[in-house]
Amino acid sequence: MTIGPHELLWADPDVYHRRREKSALALIAVARALASRPSSAPGAGEFLRLYDWVSTADPDHFTEIWCDPVAYFWVRRAMHFLASCLGEPLGTVEQAYCDEVGATSAAEALALHLEEFKSFAIALAIVSGRDLALERPYAVSLPLAVPGTDLVITGPARATIAGVSNRTALTSAGVRIEQCPVVRVDGARVYLNAARFRVPGIGFPTDWAALPLEFQSRHRDTVGDALRTIRRFQPTTFRHMEEALHTIALRPNDGKPFNISASELPGSFVCTMPSDPFALAGAFIHEFHHNTLFGIEEAGAFFQTSERDEIEGENHYSPWVETLRPLHGILHAVYVFLAVFRFWTAVATEGSCDTGVSEAQLAFAREQIALIPQQLRIGTNQLRRHARFTSFGATIFEALAAEGAEAEASSRTMGASLRTAAMGVTPSGALRPLIQHGKPVTVADLLLDHLTKSDVHHECDAERSSLERALGA
Repeated sequence: MTIGPHELLWADPDVYHRRREKSALALIAVARALASRPSSAPGAGEFLRLYDWVSTADPDHFTEIWCDPVAYFWVRRAMHFLASCLGEPLGTVEQAYCDEVGATSAAEALALHLEEFKSFAIALAIVSGRDLALERPYAVSLPLAVPGTDLVITGPARATIAGVSNRTALTSAGVRIEQCPVVRVDGARVYLNAARFRVPGIGFPTDWAALPLEFQSRHRDTVGDALRTIRRFQPTTFRHMEEALHTIALRPNDGKPFNISASELPGSFVCTMPSDPFALAGAFIHEFHHNTLFGIEEAGAFFQTSERDEIEGENHYSPWVETLRPLHGILHAVYVFLAVFRFWTAVATEGSCDTGVSEAQLAFAREQIALIPQQLRIGTNQLRRHARFTSFGATIFEALAAEGAEAEASSRTMGASLRTAAMGVTPSGALRPLIQHGKPVTVADLLLDHLTKSDVHHECDAERSSLERALGA
């Protein structure tokens, strides 16, 4: 049965299952491709023997391991490197992978990448209780997140793993096996494990991912509070998180906080700590919906192919970031901030009579209710001006545009205005009003300042003039 765009965007629980199923089928395809010509890929022989061993595992044990975000990353790289060995150009992630590991060809990168499959075999041996002896010890950079588990192998920068015996990895000297914190809220089980992001070519710095697990443990309670806040104010999203959220990596605030998702690591994202639980809940909703839209996009491309590179070409003003962004990124922002807007609307509506919601949290909610619809309108206008959508993409975009207009009407109904006080999050995670030159900063100040500094190509002069007229009135 065909579902409508609204249901596809917000209510389809199968979007996550389809991605996992596709990943498992891709693993079979990789094995068949290598089996047809094993001599052409160094390391293919040992990979195929491990693959055969994995294939005999209990299906529940295999699913537990293969639902790990890194499994999707691994099989995608394997598919792309195989294609590149046959003459296809390296993709952006694959080229970054080669640069990071020092591979000079697709064949060399594929050989190195096949070695990484050993981590899944090791994980499966631990989970299932089956012993495993590797033909050639697995040389690994530490810390290593053992896929599908809460285990992290730590110790010196490099180590070797010879196999698994009695559910214990056989490692070189000085290596420890630790457990990452796990947060459980109802049916949600979330690993706090920064080491899971230590994969080559991911596209952003991950030096913080080697920090001791103590940093993740320190903020476990706040993560639990944030998830419970989502369960209360946005229960539909929480039900999806129960289904698909696997790992959150917490990184310290080094003065340049950022939260980020990677399409190549579904079911996971990075958030900066410390943070207020409500602000953190908004960040979780934001990042989780990036994961959702990446999954929806596997049903079909949103943009027509062109020389302008809508996916990676950072060419256009976005009201959410200081740098120019690709149209693909702007479309993602419109989608995720619609979800965030609904969260803050629920907080302002239901939390105003609740002593458990502080005045600072309500003030932050009011700011978001005033700010996000203005940003949605600018983002939507940018897409109307510059994007060339496929039929599927146009359907998705028009649904989002209509919901953005509804958000703007809802914002006005709730009394939000451009003169609503702007809020910020301090380095300690507290919510505070923004003050500049001794005066409170407003939503209009944020929008106009951002346009002035970041709209370097003057794409949004009409929106700037409209803001100025509204303030004058």
